Amino acid sequence: MNLKHLPRCIALSVALFGGQHALANDLMKWQNNSLSYLYGENFNRGQFNTEQDKTQTTFTAEHASGWVWGDIFGFADYVLADNKQSRRGDFGNDKEHFYYFELSPRVSLSWLTGQNLSSGPLKDVFAAFTYEKGDGGAGVENYLYGIGSAWNVPGFAYFNANLYRVKVNNNAYFDRAHGNNNAHTYQLTISGAYPLAIGNQDFVVDGFVDWRAGTSTANTRTSVGSSIQVKWDAGKAMFGEGRKLYVGTEVNMWRNRYGAKPIDGSGHGFDQAAVQALVKYHF
Repeated sequence: MNLKHLPRCIALSVALFGGQHALANDLMKWQNNSLSYLYGENFNRGQFNTEQDKTQTTFTAEHASGWVWGDIFGFADYVLADNKQSRRGDFGNDKEHFYYFELSPRVSLSWLTGQNLSSGPLKDVFAAFTYEKGDGGAGVENYLYGIGSAWNVPGFAYFNANLYRVKVNNNAYFDRAHGNNNAHTYQLTISGAYPLAIGNQDFVVDGFVDWRAGTSTANTRTSVGSSIQVKWDAGKAMFGEGRKLYVGTEVNMWRNRYGAKPIDGSGHGFDQAAVQALVKYHF
């Protein structure tokens, strides 16, 4: 396999981190940035099965961009919770306000190898990476690496699937009684966006689903988490400017949140179905 584009990774680093805007403009195909406000309830506190957060306000900044070498997605949440998101066994450091962010670059293997890896509905294959960091709830810092893919699916604006190996560091919910709260596991992430029109009104349904395997090392269960948004293009309807201002709802669902077990020994895990109001502005 001829890695003829590998030296251009040096140019990529300069474009992203060295402030060379002209080079970045040459490499970038598209970008989209947004700010969101969400307000909802029924968030699981993550300590006892009988405790829930009554309400939660979230401010989110998102970035997505396509490059000749691949793509980038990232977001940062700042959360205001009316009930503290305790960290397991560390009630003295409960947090009502906390942050969480992810950064997910993917490098196209078609670009890297100089070979067209598309086939049928498969658009491309990627080397996929994600960094997760937060100071509330589980207090996570995770490193994910693996294989990504982009697909042509009828009706979808995009459809991606990534399979990761996950290095989990110091997750506060992991069972320290087993001697290790660091672990490796696997995660499958599927994301997509489906635009649709009802009469002369435009809508989009988008979001992701994460499936993460449990670990015997950290004594966690298999978990499934998802956030699905259903949004109305309010900017087009009210101001004649489409794909800018959206109003809708987000449903945040978990089965066995964080893969954790209640510290009081009750139940089998934390489940959640939190519905939030959403306002989102793209620029």
